[in-house]
Amino acid sequence: MINVGVLAHVDAGKTTLIEAILYKTGKLRKTGRVDFGDSFLDNDEYERKRGITIFSKLARTSIDDIDINIIDTPGHVDFSAEMERTISILDMAILVISGSEGVQSHSHTLFRLLREANIPTVIFVNKIDSDKFDKDKILEGLKKSLSKNIVDFSKENKMLLEEVAACDENLIEKFIEGEEITKSDISFCIENSKVFPTIFGSGLKLINIEGILELIKEYVHEKTYSDEISGIIYKIKYDENGNRLSFIKLLGGSLQVKDTLFDEKINQIRAYDGEKYIAIDKGIAGDIIAVTGLSKVHAGDTFGDIKRPVQKLLPVLSYNMVFPDDISINQIYPKLLQIFDEIPEIKMEYDEELAKIKVNLMGEVQIDLIKNIIGERLGLNCDLIDGGIIYKETITGYIEGVGHFEPLRHYAEVHILISEGERGSGIVFVNEVSDDELPKNYQSQVRNIVETSKFRGVLTGSELTDVVLTLVAGRAHEKHTEGGDFLEAVNRAVRHGLMYAKSILLEPYYDFEINIPMTSLGRLLNDLNNMNAEDISYEGGETLRVTGYAPTVNIQNYGSTLLSYTKGLGQIGFGLRGFLPCHNADKIIESSSYIAEFDTKNTPDSVFCSHGESFIVPWSEVFNYMHLPLKKFELVKEEEKIETVRSTYDATKADSEELMAIFERTYGKVTPRIGDWDAPVKRAPEREYVYKERAKKKHYLLVDGYNIIFASKSLNELAQINIDAARDRLIELLIDYKAYKDYEIIAVFDAYRLVNHPTEVQNFSGVYVVYTKTAETADQYIEKTTHEMIKRYDVTVATSDGIEQIIIRGKGAILISAREFLKDLEDTKEAFRKEHIEKASITNRLFDSLEGELKEKIENIRLGIKEEP
Repeated sequence: MINVGVLAHVDAGKTTLIEAILYKTGKLRKTGRVDFGDSFLDNDEYERKRGITIFSKLARTSIDDIDINIIDTPGHVDFSAEMERTISILDMAILVISGSEGVQSHSHTLFRLLREANIPTVIFVNKIDSDKFDKDKILEGLKKSLSKNIVDFSKENKMLLEEVAACDENLIEKFIEGEEITKSDISFCIENSKVFPTIFGSGLKLINIEGILELIKEYVHEKTYSDEISGIIYKIKYDENGNRLSFIKLLGGSLQVKDTLFDEKINQIRAYDGEKYIAIDKGIAGDIIAVTGLSKVHAGDTFGDIKRPVQKLLPVLSYNMVFPDDISINQIYPKLLQIFDEIPEIKMEYDEELAKIKVNLMGEVQIDLIKNIIGERLGLNCDLIDGGIIYKETITGYIEGVGHFEPLRHYAEVHILISEGERGSGIVFVNEVSDDELPKNYQSQVRNIVETSKFRGVLTGSELTDVVLTLVAGRAHEKHTEGGDFLEAVNRAVRHGLMYAKSILLEPYYDFEINIPMTSLGRLLNDLNNMNAEDISYEGGETLRVTGYAPTVNIQNYGSTLLSYTKGLGQIGFGLRGFLPCHNADKIIESSSYIAEFDTKNTPDSVFCSHGESFIVPWSEVFNYMHLPLKKFELVKEEEKIETVRSTYDATKADSEELMAIFERTYGKVTPRIGDWDAPVKRAPEREYVYKERAKKKHYLLVDGYNIIFASKSLNELAQINIDAARDRLIELLIDYKAYKDYEIIAVFDAYRLVNHPTEVQNFSGVYVVYTKTAETADQYIEKTTHEMIKRYDVTVATSDGIEQIIIRGKGAILISAREFLKDLEDTKEAFRKEHIEKASITNRLFDSLEGELKEKIENIRLGIKEEP
């Protein structure tokens, strides 16, 4: 059994090609056509109306004695998620390219997904009977746009073996040494995606269809599978009798009627062929079957030793679903769940408090599909209103979050390390906890919670994505831990970590491909610049092909504008690139009016228990109460003075030129400070913990100026009268501190409220004073400078800003609290004073040691008394 998927961009002729393959293999007596509504697989009424494939379907045929499943996939970009799930069940793929249009934006997306899934791929260039077909141009475009390992497998290609050999180092050596390139060599290259065979033909005119069949027969082998039961559920569908069907690709073992899967019994096994099926007693590995009896599974679920595939093509638009006033949402909601169970790429969410249904989708075709299905199945009219872009959130760096849930007779604590992941990776779970630390059943609970939950970010409350969540510590109670305790603890731990993390807002971006006349290029480039497009390139002559990517919110409706100014000659195509950093994040965050602390459904606080009573601990105090120590960060209480913080300030002093070079390398040219300001600064609360240091060869001290001022009683009182005087007094103390300690000090003060203010640096007796630029806080400056300097030196930061402490410590710097630093300032001042008193007393003791007339004469000279002659 070989499962062959056929993929293509819209109107490339995918369904027509499938009809031709089924006809040539003897499955059909005649070919059907999409535009006639009589194709074998496009049997859905809405599909026939639209003339596009929306739901993946399967046809069974054979090539000689090889059984083949042909899987038809959606070609429209709005239904890319259905196509993406189908890729996970393929043994090989046929990527159809229109011979008249060439490689399109969506073709790039399809080819990329096939590569990432390591699916052997054959390119079929369709519509070679078109007047616009140019073989050399198409082949050149394929190699340039998709892969240089595209090889023409036409019979007239006498260079075939040489081109195949050029795609693999081992075959190059064989070819050069005159050894024969065998069929198994070619098969190996195809099945390992080192070569992408390309065949030219026409599905409509049945040209060279045999070439595809011969290639599959000669070079593609049936896979071998394990005896252990495993598989993936790639699709859910309801039949005309309301039976819930779970479509499964078996990847190991076998499945029989009455077997148990996901704790549910299988009632029936069906082998579908188009819209018809036969009931079978047993499904074997490699086959695709549909089973009844599973009510809890969803598309994308796996069983056995199979990892759940990551969905990379995600919805980008969000709408509210509105029904007539006399319709109760609670009554129709269960029926809506059944509808959206079949089309999981359209995400439905129900807000119980607002009694609103929100749907997340890809585009206008899906909007039309929803209205059509609801009208057909429920007999209701619905509207989708208040549409907008979907945003997501991620983080940079890493942070350890703590979640503790301990109401009376309940107990769970987990520590989750949140770290940035790859773009498009979603939520990835990693377990670093041993069975001795936490029993395996609770580890499995945590894994399931992470993989099935939707965590919300703290910037706008948008969904968290592209992070790795690592379980680094956990604890349960033998008697009191209940099933839902770890659900609470995990959610609180993730939220707790996000409150400290540096979050980033993401928005969807589209890859675009635009074909326009040369005369319209200037207007297009200006528009793309205004739409924040990136990586723009163009090629061609009188008609240009322009590519790049841009925020979806800016370019999604550009098609009508393009048609207008090109007088109908311009064409545009899209493909989802993914979620990237938002181009106007500040504006979106401000407009969302989201306050993380007020989101009680996603609380970062923890619940502890003492003396038989439970109490809530705010997220900022959880470190004080947690039962397990942090795994990735070391914390010590402020009351325990860290002597090593003082003893390691003995690094060699860097000269002014070197330090100034660091400033300018990080922030550009700095200018002397001109003028003063007295903008108010909020005092950040002190944290109970600071981080231990790590020894380095050289050492620099970064001082959060206003944080220290407002932590000092005397400086704070002075600041209430004159902020400039308080700042100058702190600088004087730092100068004295440096004279005694002999290391570099950088004091940073906020100037972010001043308009058009550049970063400025002054040198006061060896103490560098930095005034930040407009829109930059001292926290941000210290964070960036620490990142730059920690690569070569030790860095200590003096601050009591809790969030800044976490971020800076994550970069490897030493932290000292404001209170501890002020005490060290006083100790230094006192030591300095005593030292000078001691020197003065030593000088006086020399005079006291004199005796007799000599002492009397010296005293008279000091007093100005003249001796009588």
